[in-house]
Amino acid sequence: MRHFLSADTIDDLMHEAYTHVLGEGVSIEPSNGAAKELYGVLVELKQPRARVSRSQNRERVFSALGELLWYLSGSDDVDQISYYVPYYTSDPTISVDGHVIGAYGPRLMRYDEVNQVECVIQMLRRNPASRNAVIQLFDHQDNKHAPCTLALQFMVREHRLVMMTSMRSNDLFWGFPHDLFAFTMIQEIIARSVGVDLGHYYHSVGSLHLYNKDQEKADVYLEEGWQDAVTMPPMPEGDPWEPIHNLLALERTIRLGSQLTLKDLQLPSQGYWRDLALLLFAHKLIQEGRTVDLAMVAREINSDYFRSIVQDRVDRERRRKISSDI
Repeated sequence: MRHFLSADTIDDLMHEAYTHVLGEGVSIEPSNGAAKELYGVLVELKQPRARVSRSQNRERVFSALGELLWYLSGSDDVDQISYYVPYYTSDPTISVDGHVIGAYGPRLMRYDEVNQVECVIQMLRRNPASRNAVIQLFDHQDNKHAPCTLALQFMVREHRLVMMTSMRSNDLFWGFPHDLFAFTMIQEIIARSVGVDLGHYYHSVGSLHLYNKDQEKADVYLEEGWQDAVTMPPMPEGDPWEPIHNLLALERTIRLGSQLTLKDLQLPSQGYWRDLALLLFAHKLIQEGRTVDLAMVAREINSDYFRSIVQDRVDRERRRKISSDI
């Protein structure tokens, strides 16, 4: 049974995927619990920048951005990722001695002491027509803990960078939106590094599944109807790696700090990378319950797209406080 799902935005894709899995999926009993599954699925995201759900219930920009930066830092540290995604500490089989088994970061950025992302960039700069720009995440030594993502492939066609991800397994409710965010961000980073435009994104999955425990939440999402087709701002043109390394340093400062203020942070002066840093700081303020400071950060954000996400959190926190005071 093969399925092809194609849409402009992640919300349209999730709407299609939930509908198909719930309506046509076969019942399976994997170790993590009963689920419905489609197998042999190919997903096409036509606008990779439409990578964040606009649903209040499914928008995951803070945790997805944190996970992306975990990958780009080359880290397998469980404390770093669990700050954004607590799931990583809920299952004792995921990590050993504080290191996540099969973490993508070391394999992307220093796999066998080779930075695979940099190798792909150099290969496509030398030969844009290459069919060998592949990042391998699966290793022959992976037995019980094979990563969900097997490989990433990049091709420049018609001056656009097309990306194809191969996955053995994908949790539709939790993993799918995070994976599309992180991988399309990597796609845009590599496109900017090579100096080409952004093409379509393809996501091939052996098992695309929805656990029974999440079906009710999926139904709630479907009942919301269709979301607006809104995209993230484009990444600035030019080599992105200096601002990425600066953002990684800021992420560490924010994550490990306590009761920080904007004056404590050496933020970029303006633009896209400053807004991403402010998103990380907003996440910190949400965790610390600092709604007044969160509202100030919302006003500091340049992009309407990012500002609306943070302002929504401000409004939610205020409503929650009012209801708790009643």
